[in-house]
Parts: sequence; structure tokens; C-alpha cells
Amino acid sequence: MNLTPAEARAIAKEAYVFGLPPVYSTLNQDRMTNVPKPEGAQAPFNQFAHFREFPDPSYRIVVAWNVDTLYSIGNLDLTAEPLVLSIPEMGDRWWLMQILNAWNDVPAAPGTRTVGSKGGHFALCGPNFKGKLPEGVKELRVDTSLCSLGGRTYTADKADYEAVHKIQDRYKLTPLSKWGTEYTPPATVPVKSGVDTKTPITAQVFKMSAEQYFGRLCELLVNNPAREADAPMMTKLAKLGIKPGAKFKMDAFDVDTRKAIEEGVAAGQKSVLDEESKMGKIVNGWAITPDTGRYGTKYLFRAAQTYFAVGANLPEDAVYPNCTRDSDGKMLTGDNKYVLHFTKEQMPPVLNFWSLTMYDEDGYLIDNPIKRQAVGDRGKFTFGADGSLTVYLQSESPGKDK
Repeated sequence: MNLTPAEARAIAKEAYVFGLPPVYSTLNQDRMTNVPKPEGAQAPFNQFAHFREFPDPSYRIVVAWNVDTLYSIGNLDLTAEPLVLSIPEMGDRWWLMQILNAWNDVPAAPGTRTVGSKGGHFALCGPNFKGKLPEGVKELRVDTSLCSLGGRTYTADKADYEAVHKIQDRYKLTPLSKWGTEYTPPATVPVKSGVDTKTPITAQVFKMSAEQYFGRLCELLVNNPAREADAPMMTKLAKLGIKPGAKFKMDAFDVDTRKAIEEGVAAGQKSVLDEESKMGKIVNGWAITPDTGRYGTKYLFRAAQTYFAVGANLPEDAVYPNCTRDSDGKMLTGDNKYVLHFTKEQMPPVLNFWSLTMYDEDGYLIDNPIKRQAVGDRGKFTFGADGSLTVYLQSESPGKDK
């Protein structure tokens, strides 16, 4: 490997940014599947973990959780065979089964928008599958063997829980080889050892050594391949020994090159952090990111989106305006009192629902005395005489009439 330290540093930086989505995503999968059977927010691979109530501020596994839907999360391994996702008739209830591949892209999103109310059976087929599917099963091709399902079922309020639970219980995942049988998932599965279930994934990723990080990327590239458009990047990474199935070892390099690789990793991490403020178009102080779920070769944007907001939907399904600064450009703080005002003509133009949710600086729901983390179109609002709506954001009550 005849690389100068400067070349190694530059490639390591690009490799870090390029590889962050699969490394991050699979660490998260390890954490969420680290149970022998479904338990609360966790479930083994190829099984659903159904959230039976809205998350509260104590839930700190996934960032930017909403409180409009009950989630049904599945972490899938399609290496051996496809899985058939079965959805019941949904009536007029909004639903979405977002498929998220290892690169944080959304290759398909069966739901109200794409399927409607009729439900159906959908075979999630990984890159290795070349067989035929049974009649009545629609193919959804996923270009990585490891992927996730972000199921969301609209839930009006706590009184709606029971109805949604019945729907969740009818969501099914069936291995293709078991299709047509009365399949039930195994009662218990082996648990992977050495999984850190305490440290946030963001911290785990940044704590990995260069050898651990690039070694894991090499492993993942075997069944979660880069795309055709990534060929120039893969050629560049190969110069550093980062290839599908390779054993990345730092002792293959001299001292100066090893130091340069470490510096490249640190520079890659910094570039991801720096990208947060550039992820969306700023409109009235709100960052609006309209191109989530399809990242192409925008590697830095994809890495930052994974690190700060993994699992974002396609914009056709959901848009996430994010505000961290007030109209004067100053960071939001509980020391101040804020007003968010909608004229009658400015109410969010949505087909289904909208909400305003408050998170802390790490992206988790904020605890408060009134136990209110969000308001939305289902709220019992008092509108102005002109049809406008004013929402008060502050640490003290603005008065019971507001």
C-alpha cells in the first residue's frame, strides 16, 4: 500500500463519512435485537417490537420519536431468504411500513400513500435472492441484507390504544420458506454477546477505533453492497485496504500512516458534526430537509442524517421542519418565552396530521410538569377570532386560557 500519510488521511476521512450509515445502523440493530424474545421496545431479528403506548421522556433508544403514531419496529436479516410482511385491511386509518436499508435509504414505503387501505402481502427480498414468489405476494426489493421496518400506525389518543393494538397484532413477518404454513416465530433465540445496551449509538460509533470501524465496514459490505454509483468511492477506499470481506488491520501501515488514518477518522467525525447546521434549507428560522430517504452520492449529508436523525421518511410521507433558533437567530432556551403563530391561512397543509414536538439537545423528548411533549391537529385549541392559532413555548404557564 504505497500511500503517503497525506493520501491516507484524506481517504480515511472520506471512508469514515461514506461508511457511517451501515456501521451506525447495524450497531443500533445489535442493541435493539439483544433479547431472546420480544420485550417492550426490543425484539430479535425478523420479529416485531410493538410499542403499545406513546414513548415518554425516559425512552432514550431512538431519537426524534413522534407521539402521533404507535410504532411497530422490525430489524430484519434477509441474507438467507426474503421475509413476507402481511398487513391487514386498514379502513380509513393512516399507516406506513417504511423500509430502511443499511445505508439509511428508503427503497420502499408501503402505506396509505402507496397501497391505500387494502393492506396485502409484501416480500422483502435482499440482494442475494433470485427465486420466484408465490402468487398474491408483491416483491419489494431491498438492496442490503440488513434492513429495518419503521411501522407507524396513526393513534388519535390513549383511548385509541386498544384499536391500534388489535391492528399491530395482525402485522406479520413470515420467512418465505414458511409461507402458507401456520408460522409462529421461535419462542426464544440466542442473544449476541458483548453488545453495549447502555451507551447511545452516537457515542458508540465515535468511540470505535479506526481498526474496529473500518473492519466492521469491510464485513458489512459483503451482504450490504455499495451501489453502482459508489464505484469511484470504492476504488478510492480499496487503496486503504477497505474492501468487501477484507481484514482491515492498522499494523499493515507504518507509524506515520497509522497516525494519518486516525487523524482522517477524527476529521471525518468533525465533518459529520459540522454538517448538522447545513442539513436543511432555513425558512423563517426552521430547517426544512426535503430530500430525505434518497441520498445518492451525497455521502456527508447521508452520514449526518444518519447520525442526527436516522430513519427519516421520504418527503412524500413526512416532512420534518426543525427549529433550534428564534427569530433573532439565538439558540432556543428555557430562560425565554416564545410564541409560534399561525394565521388561518398558514395552518400546516397536510393530508393526514401534523404535530409540534419538543426535544432536548440530544433529540429525546423533554420531561416537564404538565407531561406535554407535543401539540398537534388533534389538540383542543382555542383559536383567535380570525381563525389564527398561537402556541406558547415557555417554562411557565402562559395562563389557563392560552
